[in-house]
This record gives sequence, structure tokens and C-alpha cells, in this order.
Amino acid sequence: MFRNIFILLIGLTLGAPVHAAGTSNSTTKEIYFNLGTHTEFYNAVQTDESGGLRKFGFVPTVGIGLVMPLSDSWNMLPEFNWVLPKTYEDSKIIANTFMYRFDMGYDALDWLRLRIGTSIMHLNQHGRGGSTKENNGNGTSTFYYPSENRSSLNNTLDFGLETLFDKSSVRLQSYTYSVFKKEQRQFSYTLFFTYYWEK
Repeated sequence: MFRNIFILLIGLTLGAPVHAAGTSNSTTKEIYFNLGTHTEFYNAVQTDESGGLRKFGFVPTVGIGLVMPLSDSWNMLPEFNWVLPKTYEDSKIIANTFMYRFDMGYDALDWLRLRIGTSIMHLNQHGRGGSTKENNGNGTSTFYYPSENRSSLNNTLDFGLETLFDKSSVRLQSYTYSVFKKEQRQFSYTLFFTYYWEK
């Protein structure tokens, strides 16, 4: 699956045609590279014993995307991001998140791009097995770590605000899970520094 996404991005990068309205150039205009951090499930995960909730998480994230013009102001912006592996429970569980994203971008000003789009969030967790003894209130119990590989897919509704510079930008991107189910709705976000390379 990852190989197919990579091949698609490379194919688009090398000049797969895009039928752009109002432009004579019908190919990919720019390739961009993301470097940033991902905060998963804002204000919904307890972070300390006093009940504090996660507001910001420093989890390195890298990615690559394409700028495919539709008009002077509108662009298609497909991208792939990888939230670098995180470990839990003393490295007994390793988690990867892969984002397969598609935005429509509107250049409201020379320095401001608004984004709306969607993502397929692919969470992969690998358990190394083993067990641990934890306090259960009356004594201790044995809890077991998974020993297999598990994946899940989620679809999100995304909004982004991007400040453009000469060949770079800074972007805040939000991801809304379970948009139509209030009791299950969750929010995540990324902060990206992006470098644009013009073809």
C-alpha cells in the first residue's frame, strides 16, 4: 500500500498531466517537504495524575506533497506525512501514524493560503509481547502486552492555515475525527515548517 502511494506521488512529480482551468501549464508546479510535530487528540488524553489533559505533543512528523494548479488562486495539494514511531509501556508497544492527505488550497493573499481537505489516517501498532504487574487497588494484577501487529484506518475532515514566504511556509493543520458523531468526535493538529521546491 505504501509503495503504491509513493509511486503515485513520484509519477505526479515527474509530470503526470493535470487539466488545469485557466492555465497553460498542466503539470505539477511545486514539490514541498514538511517537517513538524503532531498533537493527537487535543484536550482528550490525560497526561498526569492530577487530571491534566494534552494540549501539545512534540512528536516529529515528516512529509512530502505536490502543488497542482487549478487557477491563479486554487491548487490541489495531495500529500503524505509520517508521524515518526512512538513507544509506549517501556517500548513494549510501537506506534506509527501515516497520513494520506488531499487538500484544496485557496491563495487568499500573496502570503496566505487557506486549506480544506480530508485524510485517511493509518495507525499501525506493533506489540512486542510480555507482561507487567500493576496495582489494581487491592493488590497487584498481571497485564499482558499484545504480541501482534494491528492497523486501523480513520477518515478526517481537515482545515489548514498557511503563512507563505519566498520558498517556505508555516502551517497549522487540524484534523477532525468522527465529524458527525458528537460523542466520538476528536481533534488533532500538526504544526509544519514547509520548504517548496519549484520544478
